[in-house]
Amino acid sequence: MSPLVLIVDDESPNLESLGKIFGREGWRVALAASGAAALDVLRREPPAVVVTDLMMPGMSGEELLRAVKTISPDTEVVLMTAYGTVEAAVAAMKQGAYDFITKPLKRHAIVKCVRQALEKASLVAENRALRARIAELAPASAGPGPLLGDAPAFRAVLDTLRQAAPTSATILLTGESGTGKELAARLVHDLSPRAARPFVPINCAAIPESLLESELFGHERGAFTGAVARKDGRFERADGGTLFLDEVGEMSPAVQVKLLRFLQDGVLERVGGTEPVRVDVRIVAATNRDLAAEVRSGRFREDLFYRLDVVSVRLPPLRARREDMALLAHAFLRRCAEKHGKPGVAGFTPAALAALERYGWPGNVRELQHAVERGVILTDGEAVDVDDLPEAIRAGAPSAPPTSGGAPAGGPPALTVPLGTPMEEIERLVIRETLRQTKGDKNLAAQLLGIAPRTIYRKLDRDEDGRLVEPPPEPRE
Repeated sequence: MSPLVLIVDDESPNLESLGKIFGREGWRVALAASGAAALDVLRREPPAVVVTDLMMPGMSGEELLRAVKTISPDTEVVLMTAYGTVEAAVAAMKQGAYDFITKPLKRHAIVKCVRQALEKASLVAENRALRARIAELAPASAGPGPLLGDAPAFRAVLDTLRQAAPTSATILLTGESGTGKELAARLVHDLSPRAARPFVPINCAAIPESLLESELFGHERGAFTGAVARKDGRFERADGGTLFLDEVGEMSPAVQVKLLRFLQDGVLERVGGTEPVRVDVRIVAATNRDLAAEVRSGRFREDLFYRLDVVSVRLPPLRARREDMALLAHAFLRRCAEKHGKPGVAGFTPAALAALERYGWPGNVRELQHAVERGVILTDGEAVDVDDLPEAIRAGAPSAPPTSGGAPAGGPPALTVPLGTPMEEIERLVIRETLRQTKGDKNLAAQLLGIAPRTIYRKLDRDEDGRLVEPPPEPRE
């Protein structure tokens, strides 16, 4: 559904002219000849954007702005003003107006302004929905980045990890580089009975083959040149917890033998040592290689493969879960905005999101994180745009993506009352809630409710015996 734009002006020619202009842009249009009529529209369907004259009889544009922001805080308001009231329009912007435009109106200027306001309203609505979804999925988040997703393939992965986590089973995580295997291992640890004990990761491909055995199993003093003291290895440091063996397929045959012995007996020997050392460690291994193919080629021990492959979980590449793209991008954006001191960066332009969704992501989630971080650092506005993204992602991005429509989400919470509450009490509850939203402004509350200010006093002010207290006299015109 296209976005709703509400035009408010007490002059009929202006109202009708803007209605035709906006209608030709493909936007749904509602017309109101007064602030009171605009509130009637607002109550039925909060528009994405309100375009209102500033100087109107009855409720002014500034008063309408305050009412709109009370009922629907995410609705953007554009003010139309004559040259003599520009200062008033600027003051209204400090109260939350999106922008103002001076009369006589120029078609291209007002269309451009409203289009930009619609993009912001759409961005705010999308960000709100994604923040809510991220919060809902927060229990699946672990470690330094988000392990989030709604795609069926990814939900199946999470279900398997949650089922296996409380057990002591060895888990083998497979998948392309950057798909989040270490985050998956951390999630298993956090959901296991070992969560209070250490989680110790080691990348087997990042340590020279000659040092990996010592790094894993430790060494005794004098075991080799430079071994001036005994050193505990990663296995001993992970005692009682979880050892994450990343890129396990890179292990040399000698280290594979020692790992196999540990998996069989639960004991290890330090390099240069003769005494067995018993430790209680759960193994979670990961690889981006096809270990079954490595076994067939003779590069990986078959018996070790079956010891590791008790529970096998393959993490899908990002291109196979494109429906998670926006969710992940916004989660990374929030973290990066906080990290780099840019809390004003709230989301992505529609063009930027389109570019992210079109890209192939050979580096998967890790590459997405780096792209979003670059965007947050380079953007000068409230949203990361296409030009803030890396060149590889910008290539092929659509030049004029359509603006998503719909009214923005958010606004005051719905007021609920128990069934059977007397009507008189319901009226008082509604008035009190409206006053709370207007921060005690009885005139604005009366405008929102469509009643006279005196009615608010009459409904609320009673003495201890329940008798009405006479309201103060109305000010004379």
